[in-house]
Amino acid sequence: MVQKLSLSLKGTEAEIVQHTFRGVPVKTLLVKLHEKRRVLSTLEGFREVAFVANHYSPEALWDYIQDHCDEYRRWLPEALGVPSEELTSLWTGVDLQNLAVASRSFEGLVVVVLVTAGVKSNAQRLGEDRAGHLERCGGFSRLHGTINVILLTNARLTEGAMARALITITEAKTAALEDLDVRSSYTPLQNQATGTGTDNAIVVPGDGPEVSCVGGHTVAGELIARATKEGVQEAIRRQNGLFAGRGMVERLAERGISVEEMVSTAISMYVPDPSMGTEEEVSERVRQELLRALEDPNVAALLLAALKLEEAGCRGAIPQVPADRYRSDPVELVADELLGLQIAQYIGGSRALFEFYRWDREKPGLIASLPPFLDDALGGLLAGVMVKVCS
Repeated sequence: MVQKLSLSLKGTEAEIVQHTFRGVPVKTLLVKLHEKRRVLSTLEGFREVAFVANHYSPEALWDYIQDHCDEYRRWLPEALGVPSEELTSLWTGVDLQNLAVASRSFEGLVVVVLVTAGVKSNAQRLGEDRAGHLERCGGFSRLHGTINVILLTNARLTEGAMARALITITEAKTAALEDLDVRSSYTPLQNQATGTGTDNAIVVPGDGPEVSCVGGHTVAGELIARATKEGVQEAIRRQNGLFAGRGMVERLAERGISVEEMVSTAISMYVPDPSMGTEEEVSERVRQELLRALEDPNVAALLLAALKLEEAGCRGAIPQVPADRYRSDPVELVADELLGLQIAQYIGGSRALFEFYRWDREKPGLIASLPPFLDDALGGLLAGVMVKVCS
């Protein structure tokens, strides 16, 4: 089965091919060029090709592919019916039904990007997160999740412009992840992700006007950046369901903080009162009140402030509080307590102020494991919720 895609580029066609390997359904995005072009791939460098692909294989095949990589790479061009020497490919575990297509144009200059993106399992912040794979014997172990970008343009890009386009694509991709607050899979409390560890791109120029510079100060660079950012964000939305305005339940879960753990921590501070019902009944009321609080835009705004301040503290970006000092929760830093007090009072009124002080002293359950701003912000949240439930 073949699904044709509509592209606004002369001399370029694209389709999604559904086929099988060893009885397992796979899919390939195949871009057909009407004549051979010199393209630049982050996997294969410069190539003269007539076909560009992004190939999807489901998890059921990953172990086999890992052990029979050469066989699989030989199989793909045969399955597509194209000469292997005329094909350059990217590889992904992201279903091509979630492919995003974005385009920009200006006075005859056209840019189209085709993006697949998954960020749930190996998103990372370069320069912060540790690597987990070392190349040996020409191979790595298989990693889940990747962002693949195929850039198509009618501009006749110089080799320098093609190389510079990779920087523009990367900066725009990182901006997309920043706007979505995509978390590092390895250090989610502290770090936004800058990409995944397996991202790749292919730049495919056209035969139109020559363009030698695609940096951010040029129109060509702006078109590439805007299309890439839109495409990456849409691809992530389709694959992972992430969008900028998602709720606080999701935002906290992405940092490893679940509703169940917050309820359990709250109940650990509960002094049993038979008139309130059983512990299970109280737990359910706490859960419902907590969910209501997290849906309140004012509570969400205060919690988001705590999350951003947490990142700033970890980077040493709070004046007079170096990162190593911040991690020890210094006594001179009281902004975290002030933020927790505001959250507690907003939810539970003045009684919640006294409850917050109790929480701040005891730091029960989950609270004890959190860094400075988050322990007080969530302490204030749960203190306010408990006062409201028990009132």
